[in-house]
Amino acid sequence: MAYSIGIDLGGTKIAGVLVNEQLDILAYEKIPVETERRIEKVLNDIASLAQLLMKKLKKQNELVGMGIACPGLIDINRGVMVYSENLNWRNVPVVQILSEKLNFPFYLEHDVRSGAIAEVFFGAGKKYRNLVYVSVGTGISGTLIWERQFIRGARGISAELGHIIVEPGGPLCRCGNAGCLEALSSGSAMEREAYHLTKKPVSGAVIMQKALENVSPYTNIVHQAAYYFGIGLANIAQIFDPEAIVLGGGVSESGDFWLKLVESYYVKHQFWSFSLPDLKLGTFKGKASVMGAAGLPFLKKEGLL
Repeated sequence: MAYSIGIDLGGTKIAGVLVNEQLDILAYEKIPVETERRIEKVLNDIASLAQLLMKKLKKQNELVGMGIACPGLIDINRGVMVYSENLNWRNVPVVQILSEKLNFPFYLEHDVRSGAIAEVFFGAGKKYRNLVYVSVGTGISGTLIWERQFIRGARGISAELGHIIVEPGGPLCRCGNAGCLEALSSGSAMEREAYHLTKKPVSGAVIMQKALENVSPYTNIVHQAAYYFGIGLANIAQIFDPEAIVLGGGVSESGDFWLKLVESYYVKHQFWSFSLPDLKLGTFKGKASVMGAAGLPFLKKEGLL
């Protein structure tokens, strides 16, 4: 039996998972990212987390390798994080540094693309050749998969779907533009709107639960976010004509309640409403990035990526 480790490096936490070839979870751990986000400290923490997960193995030589999912612009061939706004890192040779600490293969990937890898090879996207994966959490981003190939774009930044404009002149986005999908439909957008209306900080999970219970103003907040998200997905469907759109990320943990809301607006704004791309929740939801990272060593070994 072969095993691998997946790491999801975020701006506030590091998640790690040990899996077998079927991507069954054998161990899962999560640690915070230090406030200063110093490169050496964070990478040492990743190495320590990997060693903790490796202790679950009877034979450590059965470990195929480790995949690392990171936010930002990634050079997967050199194993370098070119730039990450979340971490404020530039040109960090992540794979080289970790290879000096641990003696097994490492593979670096963008966090959202890593989530897409999990769904395409192991989850809800397995039966499709042409699909779009959209992750909705603190932000919104996506990945285009065509004929089972991951389309990265000329600069490696394709499918930044959170920054398509769905309401010109709408709320200011962190990118500097106004009316971006991310500024209207992400988890952070809903939290911001809830704070504006209630003057209290409310988490995305609580907002969803209160909306499910039809509590004002949370119902309106979620409906508004779903409305713009449905428009965004309808635009994606018109441009790419995929077989399916698969949804992942933290917001997708809300399940069918969120999906049905989004789907109602998605269908309403379609041109070819009699023949729509399937709209599906991902298998791995909020854990998609770490699971995709865990799958990378197996897929690389088999020549599938």
